[in-house]
Amino acid sequence: MLNIARITLFLTCAHLAMGAIIPYLPVWLGATKGLSGAQIGIVLASSSFGRIVFGPLAAAWAEGRKDRRVPLIVFASMVALGYLSFPFLGPFWPIAVACFATGVAVQCMMAFGEAATLRATASSQVWPYGRARAVASAAFACASLGAGALVQKFGIQAALIWFLVTTFGLVACAFWLKPDPIDSFDKKPMVTRLRDGVAMFSKPVLFLSVMAAGLIQASHAFYYGFSSTLWLAQGFTGTQVGTLWAVGVAVEVMFLAFAVHRLTHIKPEMMIIIGGLGSMLRWGSMSLGLGLSASFAIQSLHALSFAMTHIGLMRLIEREVPIDARATGQQVSSSLIMSPLMGVASIGAGFLYDFSKGGGYWSGVILASLGVFVMIQFLRCTTHQKARQA
Repeated sequence: MLNIARITLFLTCAHLAMGAIIPYLPVWLGATKGLSGAQIGIVLASSSFGRIVFGPLAAAWAEGRKDRRVPLIVFASMVALGYLSFPFLGPFWPIAVACFATGVAVQCMMAFGEAATLRATASSQVWPYGRARAVASAAFACASLGAGALVQKFGIQAALIWFLVTTFGLVACAFWLKPDPIDSFDKKPMVTRLRDGVAMFSKPVLFLSVMAAGLIQASHAFYYGFSSTLWLAQGFTGTQVGTLWAVGVAVEVMFLAFAVHRLTHIKPEMMIIIGGLGSMLRWGSMSLGLGLSASFAIQSLHALSFAMTHIGLMRLIEREVPIDARATGQQVSSSLIMSPLMGVASIGAGFLYDFSKGGGYWSGVILASLGVFVMIQFLRCTTHQKARQA
């Protein structure tokens, strides 16, 4: 249980940081560095494209370590040092390069952290993955509330203080993790480990399911990049904006803690489809620029658009990938499929914000619809193939 407690704390600290970074980094970049919507979109997308190269390399490198803690310590330290450099960098290229490097480190760290949590909780009935993830999501909600209140009282620079405090706390948690040695770690050349990791996704069930989930998660790009800015422009206060983010995550927490373990009868592929349908409804509603009460109600769909899709993909990886290869599976799927999709969506979101403001939410409807289409077509083909074999 000690190992589970420590990795849960690490994941929780990571979400304490991300709960402020995701809503307020775009606002900070616009307010303090003078970046336009298109520039913010490019900056946020750059790390997603960079991870196409660095994610698989990180996975292949990590498989050669004797202690699974090492990647978490290395990438957490890179994240903290990256945000520490932000105040000293001018626009556009210096801050863009720093965002690129820090964003790649964040994405690699989160994938390794998720894999470590899945591994630690795999045999636990008392504290399964869903509950560990629920605690982390609750931390995200608390961070959104806390950072929003600080931004309202002290201005957007308070968000940067939150970034720094939480990411350096994350480094401390990484060093405190219980040693996680690998008795027979992979001694194959790094190039061979990299090739083997990529080869996992020659299986259609993995490739198409990750593609579908990636499209649905990419539908969040406009929301991540510009919802806070749009809500503030509507006249919502910083505290209200933070609360809106927190409500969405609070519903996610309740879903993960109390509902996920009751949904074992639902196939992972079907969970991804349900998540996509929730995304379509969510972004279509948000494009209308509704008032505060309606916005709170719409945020409850985060339990479907993000959580249902995420759990469906995690269960699919658990089903299709051996436990010792899941860290690589997480990195490769995110790097080669999900990150590029999010990168393209983020760039598009920036231009859409400059062009149509809240109308950009329709990009999310289109992406989620494509994800649902891919998953339904795959299930149809699988069903027909089984029928022919019978």
